[in-house]
Amino acid sequence: MPSCEEREVLIIEDSQAVGILLKDFLSKLGFKKTRYCENGKTGIETFKEMVESGNVPLVFLDYNLPDMTGFSIMSQMLAIRPDVKVIIESAREKSEDVIKDVIAYGAYQYLSKPLRLEKIKEVVETLRFEESQIGDDDASKAIEKIVTNSTQISILRLAQYLNRSDSEILPHVRRLIADMKAVQIDDIKEIGCPRCSSVRTTQTFHCPKCRGTSFKQERIIEHYKCGNVTPASSYTDDKCPKCHIPIKIFGVDYRVQENFHICNDCSEIFAEILIEYLCLRCNDRFTLEHAKFFTSQGFSRIK
Repeated sequence: MPSCEEREVLIIEDSQAVGILLKDFLSKLGFKKTRYCENGKTGIETFKEMVESGNVPLVFLDYNLPDMTGFSIMSQMLAIRPDVKVIIESAREKSEDVIKDVIAYGAYQYLSKPLRLEKIKEVVETLRFEESQIGDDDASKAIEKIVTNSTQISILRLAQYLNRSDSEILPHVRRLIADMKAVQIDDIKEIGCPRCSSVRTTQTFHCPKCRGTSFKQERIIEHYKCGNVTPASSYTDDKCPKCHIPIKIFGVDYRVQENFHICNDCSEIFAEILIEYLCLRCNDRFTLEHAKFFTSQGFSRIK
């Protein structure tokens, strides 16, 4: 991992106050090269510029931006550099299930708002450790660090992280269990790459029409009188953008459909997102139908 002075950071955050807080604190942690963007479109453009100049930044991403959703932005970044580390920030959802979903989308870590400085420091230190060169003498410490910072992790994933065999990993994990730092849980079934068998994969999300990755979540209004179906944002002063007649009574004049998406590239409105998988080892892209599945022992930190 490059030194903090050399590694660049990209903050994509619509709150200037949060952006300043992050930049100032990261500077104290040693990160001297930080760029800041207020929306997803500018953030992606800046990310491309940074990668083209030979840098893969550490990304702090607000999940709830006005122009794009977090997984739309992550999908585009992962398509450019599958090894990018994205740390998600969100104030809306904090349940364990939602955090798991966010990590499954491809995020490296999740930070809930309001941001706590000690948590930011913890995430950065964990990343530094994971990306450092790990020798045989450091294997035990590395395994402890990864396991005790994971809600759950498989023996297969640990082995692939550290480029070691199951038989090399297991004694260290059993020692953690004996020391009451970890516990064995049910076996974990994971999606693997059909080309290289790596379980280090991430989901990518696309528009089902043009396969673009730039889209945002919208509430859709259907106006019964003229049949218009467009985003709620297209209704100015509650007037239908097609026939210009005001909508008044919900269920009589119109209905609202939640959790739809609109593509920024082709304007398609859709409910079901096209999902593919990206292997972070060999860069292969595949669908669920072509994926391999692996099952191995699972472990979790002691809560």
